[in-house]
Amino acid sequence: MSTKELESQKMSVNYNYSIEQSRLQEFPNLKETVYVDHAGATLYSRTQLEAVHQDLMCNLYGNPHSHNASSKLATDTVDQIRSRLLRMFNTDHEEYSLIFTSGCTASLRIIADCFHFGEGKENERGVFCYLDDNHTSVQGMREVVSDRCSAIFCLNEDELVQALSGSKSKSVSESSVDAQFPADAQSLLCFPAQSNFSGRKYPLNWVAECRKRGLDLPGHKSSAAEKWYVLLDTAAFASTSPLDLSSVKPDFVSVSFYKMFGYPTGIGALLVHKRARPTLHKCYFGGGTVAASTAKGRFHAFWKSLHSRFEDGTVPFLNIISLKHGMDAVQRLAGGMQGVSDHVFAIAQYFYQHLSTLQHGNGKLLAEIYGGVKFEEPEDQGGVVTFNLCRANGVYIGYSEVDKFANLHDVHVRTGCFCNIGACQRFLSISNKVIKENFDAGHVCGDNMDMIAGRPTGAVRISFGYMSTIADARVCLRFIADSFLEKPTVIPSFPNPQWYSAEKAASAKAQTNAHVNGADKSAPTALTKTESVPAQPAPSIPKIVPKATTNDVSNVASNRGETQRTLTDIHLYPLKSCGAFKVSEWEMGSKGLLYDREWVLVTDAGVTIGQKRIPQICMLTPHIDLETRRFTLFFPGAQCFVLPLDQEEESDGSASFCTNKVCGDRVNTFDCGDAVADWLSDVLQYSGVRLLRQQSSDTRKSRLEDKQASGNQAPQKLSMANESQILLLNRASVRSLQAKIAELGPLEEADDTRVPTAPEDISEDNLLLRFRGNLVLDGGDAFEEEMWDSISIGDHVVKCLGHCTRCSMICMDQETAKKSREPLKTLSVWRGKKVPFGIHSRMLPASDGARQTIRVGDPVKVLALTPYQ
Repeated sequence: MSTKELESQKMSVNYNYSIEQSRLQEFPNLKETVYVDHAGATLYSRTQLEAVHQDLMCNLYGNPHSHNASSKLATDTVDQIRSRLLRMFNTDHEEYSLIFTSGCTASLRIIADCFHFGEGKENERGVFCYLDDNHTSVQGMREVVSDRCSAIFCLNEDELVQALSGSKSKSVSESSVDAQFPADAQSLLCFPAQSNFSGRKYPLNWVAECRKRGLDLPGHKSSAAEKWYVLLDTAAFASTSPLDLSSVKPDFVSVSFYKMFGYPTGIGALLVHKRARPTLHKCYFGGGTVAASTAKGRFHAFWKSLHSRFEDGTVPFLNIISLKHGMDAVQRLAGGMQGVSDHVFAIAQYFYQHLSTLQHGNGKLLAEIYGGVKFEEPEDQGGVVTFNLCRANGVYIGYSEVDKFANLHDVHVRTGCFCNIGACQRFLSISNKVIKENFDAGHVCGDNMDMIAGRPTGAVRISFGYMSTIADARVCLRFIADSFLEKPTVIPSFPNPQWYSAEKAASAKAQTNAHVNGADKSAPTALTKTESVPAQPAPSIPKIVPKATTNDVSNVASNRGETQRTLTDIHLYPLKSCGAFKVSEWEMGSKGLLYDREWVLVTDAGVTIGQKRIPQICMLTPHIDLETRRFTLFFPGAQCFVLPLDQEEESDGSASFCTNKVCGDRVNTFDCGDAVADWLSDVLQYSGVRLLRQQSSDTRKSRLEDKQASGNQAPQKLSMANESQILLLNRASVRSLQAKIAELGPLEEADDTRVPTAPEDISEDNLLLRFRGNLVLDGGDAFEEEMWDSISIGDHVVKCLGHCTRCSMICMDQETAKKSREPLKTLSVWRGKKVPFGIHSRMLPASDGARQTIRVGDPVKVLALTPYQ
């Protein structure tokens, strides 16, 4: 047997096959979805939530600060949970105090506020030292402690190892001080047990070494009496690894429970070793933290127990009680934290080994993986793989582009710097100067500015949890290979043992039979509302074949002389993200085409609904009748629903007004009522759908910069369109893309592929509809529209505002609501980073203020090209 086969056999021993059998029942929200952002937050199981619900329904828990029976029950239960958590970390109340907090950040803030660096002059106090691969919350500590400590050091791993061994590092000398520390000087080192950026696990023996010898830092003349304390951040580590505080004894430990159990969120803890309790000097006190106090005169006395002193106010006792069921779920489903560690490492190791071998046809590796480990032992690496992808020519692929394809395949990843700018700077070679320059250029944390000057500003992180499976890793590998390699690539299977393969096949057959026998084959019945009218087909707009024009076009993008261009299609999308309303002529309004994207669907929580959430809304077709002033909604197999077009003006005051968010903008809207909401919820089979309409008084503006606009020109008003009033498409560009899709050909399907490729012979009109343009032109060259500065359509001038960056929504077939990989894959390979297709534009108002109407068949002229081409 080869070495690789032996390694694969070893992996399969640690992989928890029972998770695959229980996942569909325990984690139904993962159906058709691959969730690989467990380092951000892991998931909760069905039985876990059922147990929480049952507990809260059967027991009466009161405020622990009271003394009645329900309060006593809450107090006793919280104490039991506190003790059980300490046992889980292999320690007890005698050695550690466990203070409940809202999370790791709150725990770190307690240390920042309360750690005592010593008395005396500023240069006689202890220092604060932290590893550069720390969460942003640790960086924030330096701002709080800077007035209380003598110096602050940020070290990379090599510098910290040198400081522990007694070898001074020159690279941090600029931050050093020359001080002689008195006996009461107390210094603090903070480092993560596991990097939340790369998953690298740092040596926990650093804790004992630092406590024993301290750190030898440049310019830092410590005395033998100086005391060193260690703060260990275990937010990333404890989520998938056992934390044993009997062998590693940090002074302070920060923990985040939702990363371990998925539910509840907003709960964590700070563990304080008994020897470190005197270092925390607390000033503020809240309800429940003092044994006695006076309103006048500044007298107060804290409780003796440490957690009672630091848990200000009423603790979130119901959340704390819910932790019991999280611990139960992890033990029952994964076999405890050691089982979690083995399981996630096996999956991450499989993913890493295959990702690291993917290469382009010229032999160039596809992925640049960060962390510096080879996934050989779970003691060195968690279930995290962080990377950037590169094209065959070595050019980086921005993480936003990778995220688009992940969304297309229903893969949930994390991109950016993950609130760890130190690791981001180290692995991506980003200097402090570049960070400031990028900020000045508009780049901020969490945005989509993934590349600046050809260098990535962040990365892609895939992290696994105890409910992850090898199938998840295979889907991730499949979407990466299919999206960014030129040719189909085989992803080797995970070596399942024979007993499991037979058992899985039998289980799958049984589930299929049960599903077929119990399936409800009856078609849904449409509701009949007071506003409903008998079912009828959507009105048909006769297809207009424009006559050829003889207008002279002298200033064109093509070098071939005169070119005749014509407006061939006008599409409105009155209901955002829904089907197109095709017209032969239409009037312009102050926000673009009249009534375009004026309505939007939202959940009952107010969250905008798009095709990514409910694909079938593309088959919800609106129709506007200007003569009868009716707005009608059609859906296949259902009765249509009619609303008055002038609903806002005719409202009797019963409509509720609310603020909705579209592309980050707040838009003032009003609710169109319960009747249409019930109809939509029924036909879409999605509970709680509401229909909102933009208020006529809303003042939303486009953020697109008009490079040629005069300084006093008002920004364009905007409906609920994403970025601009009008999206222009060129049929020549559509045909060129159609040919390129056919040229590249469909990818070979894999057994674990969830998103099929589009048919090689996808029609021009089908492809056109996927891009959801307002105005469609024809008669020129492919992609010439990207060089236009302004054009005329009939007698009206249209200002071009730059290309439209496309997302995975273009892969939705607007006629069938089925998703495919095309045309996003071909556009990404062919047209590059931002996947441009179509251009944003606005129609300039008539000089005399007259009403503007455009018609299919209007001639199109190029007036000017962009001066920056």
